[in-house]
Amino acid sequence: MRFFLVISIWIVIVGGLWSYISHRDFNRQQIVAASPVDLHVDGKFSMEITSTFSTEEDPFALTTTSATTSTFEVKLNGIPMVTDEATLQRGQSIRYENITGMLEGQNEIYVAATPPLLEDTLEHGIRVKLYKGQTLIIDKTVWASLGTQVSGTVSFNHAQNKEDDHDH
Repeated sequence: MRFFLVISIWIVIVGGLWSYISHRDFNRQQIVAASPVDLHVDGKFSMEITSTFSTEEDPFALTTTSATTSTFEVKLNGIPMVTDEATLQRGQSIRYENITGMLEGQNEIYVAATPPLLEDTLEHGIRVKLYKGQTLIIDKTVWASLGTQVSGTVSFNHAQNKEDDHDH
């Protein structure tokens, strides 16, 4: 009698566990793989960078190669933007035309530049202007005090206007 009782308990416990494991995902919501969405924005974008100082190489920067490094850096959403200019000059603008990499939604422009050592008591800034066609989208200035490296991000939200595509 004990033998049948032990077998019936094992059947109930193991059978119940097996039934639970085999049917537990039956009512669970099925996950469908999302297709990638292209968030790139169409349009003709241009950017203008103006500095309140002339840049020079940072004498304290770590150099690992013999190649000269740029004294300023501009990135759009983490992608470096290449320019022909070697340095920024005080009051002169550098213009980037036909910018690619603009996304619908949140975007960031990172700028960094090294001011001269002799101007260590002055405030320095870099003005960033972003245009879509002829329309000004963003106009912000990144500031640094007492001769420190000017670096920062300009964040903005760009929404693609669906009515721009119509020829009314």
